Amino acid sequence: MRVISGIAGGRRLATISGRNIRPTSDRVREAIFNIIADRIGGSVVLDLFAGVGSLGIEALSRGASYCVFVDKDRAAREVINKNLHDLGFRDMAAVIGADALRAISAERGPVSERAPYDLIFADPPYALDVFDKLLLLIENAGILAGNGLVIVEHSSRDATPAESSRMIKVRQERYGDTQVGFYMYSSEG
Repeated sequence: MRVISGIAGGRRLATISGRNIRPTSDRVREAIFNIIADRIGGSVVLDLFAGVGSLGIEALSRGASYCVFVDKDRAAREVINKNLHDLGFRDMAAVIGADALRAISAERGPVSERAPYDLIFADPPYALDVFDKLLLLIENAGILAGNGLVIVEHSSRDATPAESSRMIKVRQERYGDTQVGFYMYSSEG
């Protein structure tokens, strides 16, 4: 797995083998970043269920100013820290060891300290089925910037996450077995 573009483009990312971590494929990651290209420069990013950190690191490589990575798996956090160090992004990031849903919900803590976020990536394990709850928690926590975007990755076999009371789906894409939904606050909300 490699960083696709930006200042670290082409550089290899350390990964974890034999664990229940499913990094976003290069093809899907490239498609996502082509869609959000005009939103990345200077953005503050939250990478939930970060795994090896490929989404947040791609954002940093393409000009994001800061990224908070959240993953409860210690080995995954070690790999994220290694990748950040190896690519020179250590001072532009925080790596949080926590359950992503709890981290979002906490009124005080490392996730709320950096809010609001311009981009929030969420790639939970498909079996968790937390997509609807995730959008509601993000909305209730108020951690998304007014014109921010939540990008949720899920299996194309699963139902599309519902819109919340204030968030609407503005785009949906399918890449083989992977579906990606793009959500933002409703202009009416």
